[in-house]
Amino acid sequence: MTERNPNYDEQLAAIEKELQDLEALRLQVLIEIGEKALPRIREESDFADLAVKVDEIAEKTRLLKQQESSLHIEKSRYEKEQKELLIKRTCVNCKTVNPEDSKFCEECGNPIGFLPREYCKACSFMNHSGMKFCGECGAKLDEVAAEA
Repeated sequence: MTERNPNYDEQLAAIEKELQDLEALRLQVLIEIGEKALPRIREESDFADLAVKVDEIAEKTRLLKQQESSLHIEKSRYEKEQKELLIKRTCVNCKTVNPEDSKFCEECGNPIGFLPREYCKACSFMNHSGMKFCGECGAKLDEVAAEA
């Protein structure tokens, strides 16, 4: 009977992961201890400077989260604008993407500058042909002149 060759790499990886999990758990417990003890030790002179640092970090964290939220909104708007610009440059007849200043499709000669009925102005979703309402957000779909 042949002895099965153990996979040392898998065993080592499992042990390493367990050690990482234990360290993360240890840090979480220390954080909980610190958060519970902070109100009690805030007034003690030995810890006053550390309490100030904790407050400063909390304020910086709050400001960064605000900035992150604003950037997510800005990014979403930008991506929506870029998608809309691409759609406005795309011929509804042959789907060719034309240069920004084109008034007519360079492939088929169709007029450019109208958003197809399938394009939802509210959420930028491109719906299937013939739909009257957006399948993503429920807004009414109308063909709209592209704003040049």
